[in-house]
Amino acid sequence: MSFVSHAQNFEDVRLWRAFGNVDGGRYLDIGTQDPTLDSVSLAFYGRGWRGVHVEPTPAYAAAMRLARPDEVVIEAAVSNRLETMSFFEISGSGLSTGCAELAAIHAAAGWENRVIEVATITLAEVLSQMGDAPIHWLKIDVEGMEAEVLASWGEHPARPQALVIEATSPNTQQQSHLAWHGMVTERGYIDVAFDGLSRFFVHQDHAALGEALALAPNVFDGFQITANHFAAGGLVAAHAAEAEAFRVEIERLGRELQTGGL
Repeated sequence: MSFVSHAQNFEDVRLWRAFGNVDGGRYLDIGTQDPTLDSVSLAFYGRGWRGVHVEPTPAYAAAMRLARPDEVVIEAAVSNRLETMSFFEISGSGLSTGCAELAAIHAAAGWENRVIEVATITLAEVLSQMGDAPIHWLKIDVEGMEAEVLASWGEHPARPQALVIEATSPNTQQQSHLAWHGMVTERGYIDVAFDGLSRFFVHQDHAALGEALALAPNVFDGFQITANHFAAGGLVAAHAAEAEAFRVEIERLGRELQTGGL
């Protein structure tokens, strides 16, 4: 079965290269957003993996529960803040954030937001809920709140084998990892790749996975993309134009038949 990538930047291709030999693996996806569009976990889910999703935006959390009824969906923001926090929801986008400064930047660029109160949970609490079984990969995509998420790891001993952490400021190519990089490496992780959007790490106990994660997705991975992927935009537009041309031609032929022109 061909591997179909759903992730925005082919993160799932790298992860599958590292973990494709694992049956029934587990993941933790923090900042899940949509269950299909740009999903890092969907390809794994389709191959029998299961995991935990943490998503503070009510609409996306509800969509994930509907699409994945056999997975755990925690509707909360991962943080050390107590009980609740103000969250700036930017509807229909992946830009919602708990960072007021970023929300103001987005508002100035024309992205309207509404402030909602969301529950909070620490990363340590999530890891405790997942128990002692191995977590093969952890993804963090939280629109400027990466340091806050990692700080809430605390003293919990769990060490997912691989990490994928968004490492650029939202909607920019400006790297942002210096704010949290030390919190990762001090837990025994090795930085193995930066793909222009996220940084990939492997724990030192699983250093052999580093080579698989470091390689850029390439022709030897034999993967396909969906029509929703940005890289398919040209083909989708061309197919739509062809379909419209066929529709117009069929209508023209239909009119000629009705008038006896054929």
